[in-house]
Amino acid sequence: MLQSLLNNLTLLTTGILFGHIVKSALTERLQKALGTRLALGIVSGLLGVLLMHYHFQISRHIVVDFRQLPILISVYLGGGISGAITTLLIMIYRLFLHEFGTHAVIAALNSPVTFLIGVLFLRQEKTTMPRLFLVLGLSSVSMVVIAWILYDGFPYLEMGLYLPLFFIAGVIAFSILHYLRNKDDSIRKMREAANRDFLTSLYNSRAFAKKMEQKIAAAQRDNIPFTLLIIDIDYFKRVNDQYGHLAGDAVLLQIADVMRETFSQRDHIARKGGEEFVILVDRCDADQIKVIAERLRRNVENHLFVLPDGEKLKLTISGGSATYPNVDEVELFLKADQALYRAKEAGRNRVYVT
Repeated sequence: MLQSLLNNLTLLTTGILFGHIVKSALTERLQKALGTRLALGIVSGLLGVLLMHYHFQISRHIVVDFRQLPILISVYLGGGISGAITTLLIMIYRLFLHEFGTHAVIAALNSPVTFLIGVLFLRQEKTTMPRLFLVLGLSSVSMVVIAWILYDGFPYLEMGLYLPLFFIAGVIAFSILHYLRNKDDSIRKMREAANRDFLTSLYNSRAFAKKMEQKIAAAQRDNIPFTLLIIDIDYFKRVNDQYGHLAGDAVLLQIADVMRETFSQRDHIARKGGEEFVILVDRCDADQIKVIAERLRRNVENHLFVLPDGEKLKLTISGGSATYPNVDEVELFLKADQALYRAKEAGRNRVYVT
């Protein structure tokens, strides 16, 4: 029995770890795709079938396994669609594992009951340890009812041995999932921090260069224009000299907020350094950028900047732009920078379009 029990538990944990390795190789978008959730349901169902195949015997007449856990895990990770597929596969295998009959039907009913419990009570972001114990407890109740019906009376000794094992296996499985999820969250935050400007939380130059490469490749593939816009805060040095660097930081933070409000989520905004910012404006041609850039210039001009000491002041920006494919990808930065220089030479508080 001990060897079979360890085999069941090893299959369960190995399936979780292998699944996590595959999941980590997918993009965030693919992880949430319908096809991925369908695949999760199928793989979890096959894991449940393996657990049933490598069952362990707790008495001369009773064999058990941890088939309910892949159902709960599938619901936890992929929602109702994944859980339903897992449940269906496990039920089919259980119905035809031995001779089809009343005994098999009753035994198979435990799977949809477990699925229903998972759908009602399991949520990734809300699954605390008390909630997990509730789910495992309700699943245990369903097993007890099924056992009572199957064996024409309650097998106290067998269930007294199996239920603690089921709880332990469930806690181990979900502890592993919780650990892997926290690890992924930490890695994602570290990657995000490495791509963000420490002050404004906008993209930094390194991340922006990568976004630029991706945008050019997408534009070449789909023949959709985009515009590079370079923005510089007018007379920013005077703010630092007169009010101090804390005031300059406050201005940069507020400029970043104005930019976020002006541009859409599909646009990419980065702090290039000092008081200079760059924006990749998606699906934007040379005519459209005139309207968008003017809106940004006006929003900054009308914004009242509040300094740490409570003093308020007005500021303006200058900008220059270059649109792809009107301008070759190699010259985008050069042309946009030249347009910015002309805007400053012309008196600032304006945006020039290439």
